[in-house]
Amino acid sequence: MRGRLIAARDEVARNEYFKFKTLAEIRARVAELNLSKVIGFTEDIGPAVRDRKLSSPITVGPWTLPNRFATHPMEGWDGDLVTGAPTEDVLRRWERMGESGAGLIWGVEAFAVDFEYRANPNQVVIVKQNTGALEQGLKRMRAAHARAFGSRPRLVVGAQLTCSGRYSFGAPEGSPLLLVYHHPELDQRLNASPGTPLMTDTKIEDIVGRYAAAAKVVREAGFDFIDLKACHRYWLNETLSAKTRPGRYGGSFENRIKVMFQILDAVRREMGPDFPVGSRLNAYDGIPFEEDPATRREGLKGYGRPSPYTTPYLWGWGVSESNPLTPDLTEPLELVGLLKAHGLTMFNISAGSPYSNPHLSRPTELPPVDGYQPAWDPLHEVAMHFSFARVVKEAHPDVTVIGTGYSYLRQFKANAAEYNLKQGHVDLVGLGRAILAYHDEARQILKAGEAKPAKGRVVCTGDSACTTGPRMG
Repeated sequence: MRGRLIAARDEVARNEYFKFKTLAEIRARVAELNLSKVIGFTEDIGPAVRDRKLSSPITVGPWTLPNRFATHPMEGWDGDLVTGAPTEDVLRRWERMGESGAGLIWGVEAFAVDFEYRANPNQVVIVKQNTGALEQGLKRMRAAHARAFGSRPRLVVGAQLTCSGRYSFGAPEGSPLLLVYHHPELDQRLNASPGTPLMTDTKIEDIVGRYAAAAKVVREAGFDFIDLKACHRYWLNETLSAKTRPGRYGGSFENRIKVMFQILDAVRREMGPDFPVGSRLNAYDGIPFEEDPATRREGLKGYGRPSPYTTPYLWGWGVSESNPLTPDLTEPLELVGLLKAHGLTMFNISAGSPYSNPHLSRPTELPPVDGYQPAWDPLHEVAMHFSFARVVKEAHPDVTVIGTGYSYLRQFKANAAEYNLKQGHVDLVGLGRAILAYHDEARQILKAGEAKPAKGRVVCTGDSACTTGPRMG
């Protein structure tokens, strides 16, 4: 592994970083990295193309969506500190999502199911007292969409529900960390120890109840569906990987998936059996990475490297126990099949964690304030995201799959999106940080076949300003 990292670092040093001006240039780089079987590009994606998939309608659940773009949930760390309600800044971002041109708003942003479970002090909280504010925000989003595109079809908007687990910020001072199990590396980063108490089974079941209460708010506020967030090492994701947890919610695969099914059943009791539910699901957690201080250069952080680990590696989801730098999608694919049989048929596929290995969840050339330089060309992580979505779709062709990893491709994202759609690798293409940089890029792509930023707009530059800015206030 050490030799691979050194070679990869040399590769990045020769190519820092995204300097592609033409489709031919990025294709050549993809071929040089032996990624052409995973990353492809369609040449002509203009509106005159008869069979352009990006602009073709698709039936998802009870809706017919007008195109294949979706927005990922994007938090702004700008909810009300005291009430957890959306502020004017939040509502402006929602309106811009409505104007984006995307046919589906997947989750809007991560809504904490209670104050204790916020990942930052300004996260929006989906509790009863905020129902009116959420309803008004949703109306403003749909009104913005209607002004830009007309009132038919009505914009489809979901609400992503989350508990931040070990990364929860909102617990009262002195409360224990919300640890599902002990992770030898991540516990240290939170100043936890092997003696730090794990959350009890009773606490787990109480959180299940909070999801049910939040679901009631979702219905009353007027959202169209619920997204159960099971990615990026937040709480529900960690319940899936709790191999070392004792008791009825840990150990075996059957025990580890119980919580997700309990939440799904609890939500259905509140919403009725026909209310649509989906999940943004990690296919692969990876292992924690850290900055290598010996590789720092003037003005630049050091390269990322794997934090120390032992095998068998028992602390990940979708991770090979014998070689945790390698995915093993056996359990994620089995879970998708079981959830499908339980009526959950929409999956937004992701990977990694913004806290411990951000290069996996957000391929980037410039790291967040607490991150590291990529140890190899980020196109490898783009390929990883594309391959995960493709494997899920091939294993379960009757579910709706939303793909991730497009923002890093910048002006070439739509060419890659069209290719993946035509190949049947995904059903919809998700845009996250890209819409923060250029909120109606999808609209422009659908109209002209390429993004032509107007004054004051810029195509996403593949950096981490979207998270560094909020973290710095």
